[in-house]
Amino acid sequence: MVVASIGNLNFDLYLRISELPGPDENVEALDLYTGGGGSAANFAVAVARMGLGARFIGAVGDDPLGEISLRELRSEGVDVTFVKRVRGMRSGVVVVLVHPDGVKRMLSHRGANLGLTPADLTVDKFSGVRHIHLATGRTELILRAKEIARKIGATVSVDGGTALARKGLEIVKAAVEGVDVVFMNHVEAKLLANTGDHKSAIERLAGELRVGELVITLGPIGAVAFKEGKLLQVDAFKVNAVDTTGAGDSFAAAYIAMYLEGRELYEKLLFANAAAAIKVTRPGARSSPRRDEVVSFLESFGYKI
Repeated sequence: MVVASIGNLNFDLYLRISELPGPDENVEALDLYTGGGGSAANFAVAVARMGLGARFIGAVGDDPLGEISLRELRSEGVDVTFVKRVRGMRSGVVVVLVHPDGVKRMLSHRGANLGLTPADLTVDKFSGVRHIHLATGRTELILRAKEIARKIGATVSVDGGTALARKGLEIVKAAVEGVDVVFMNHVEAKLLANTGDHKSAIERLAGELRVGELVITLGPIGAVAFKEGKLLQVDAFKVNAVDTTGAGDSFAAAYIAMYLEGRELYEKLLFANAAAAIKVTRPGARSSPRRDEVVSFLESFGYKI
């Protein structure tokens, strides 16, 4: 079963810090490490580790960082056949500032990622695909992918991040209408619903968005999902967070793996929470767990999946 993800591929540079510098100040980093990033690419790796076929569709520049990023995806078994090379542009780069509690701040240069256009999304690139995941806030790509999904009979999920939430509720409603699963975190939900309370944000979005399943992650609290008039929250697992970068991508990949198996809502949330919990104990956006690791983790708490 093949899952295609559409969106960004970046080279990430991580700096672990104890404090942010002020104007004209210098702060010594506690650690430095690098790795692949970009939400859609992270998802592709995470879904491959769930035992599913993974195909990534995005764009890189004609530079060494682009080649490094593609090589890393290939090493994880991700199909990068249809990645676009944009001549004369730098590949995407993100600087991630990681605090001791695992909370991160990011500075992004999208670069060649912006070279991916709806015209690049052609039906032939989705041959054999069962599910399409869009980790992008670009509505033109979401709308085009929905058209392709209808043609090939695939299901669709969207994780648009802050970039999509900032476009406002009416634009988001039109973009995600009919989508099978929509993911967002509580910050994005509050921004989209124009409220400071995540509970009222969930209630409003559950009523406004016409989607199959609305899933909102709540950080250390857990996650909540709304489906067919029913709301379900599942608590997070208590772990010592090292780096939360990519936790949402690990969560989404694990959730979609369970979704494609036809699992119940509770099982999907439980499994996804476990995957995210394992991820945050490890540095880097691509440190998502394999399926057997998640199963073992759950069994250690007395759960069977």
